[in-house]
Amino acid sequence: MKDWNIIVTALPGIRHQHRLLQGLNLLGEFHPCEFKDVCIGRAENTERFLESVRQAIETGAEWTHDLGRVIPVEQTFLFTPETLEEQLKQAITPFAARIKDGSFYVRLERRGMLGSIMSPEVERAVADFLFTLAENQGKQLHVSFTDADYIVVAETIGNQCGIALITRDMQMRYPFVQPK
Repeated sequence: MKDWNIIVTALPGIRHQHRLLQGLNLLGEFHPCEFKDVCIGRAENTERFLESVRQAIETGAEWTHDLGRVIPVEQTFLFTPETLEEQLKQAITPFAARIKDGSFYVRLERRGMLGSIMSPEVERAVADFLFTLAENQGKQLHVSFTDADYIVVAETIGNQCGIALITRDMQMRYPFVQPK
């Protein structure tokens, strides 16, 4: 599998992914993966990439009509169903220092390993862990699935996972940055 720091979904339908990849490859190196309508890629600077996508949408670039969602990931790692939960806890530990008081939730978008990973259970365990970390730092967090200040996102592609901390400000500036 390619090294990636961005995951992009194409709108469902024939040829959307192909047209989307043509546009994305102007901004970085992107490839389809084994899951339908999912592309992974690498951009040297994810913030610059997001800004370029925003500008392409504003100017009506044809390829942006095929864009579903974008998640810029901060770290990727290999996992097994047995190790995913603990690896996620370790990977998100630095997020606690970046989170202030407010609302959050954890979202795991699993692709592959059907029946091996129970996303709601992993999400709950990781959220409990982050809540405890924040509490130990004197921060007050609460879970909110609507209009959260922070979203901890874990995106899996087979046995690889990418993680991100999505802020309210990021979502306001880049409305296409949306966890599922």
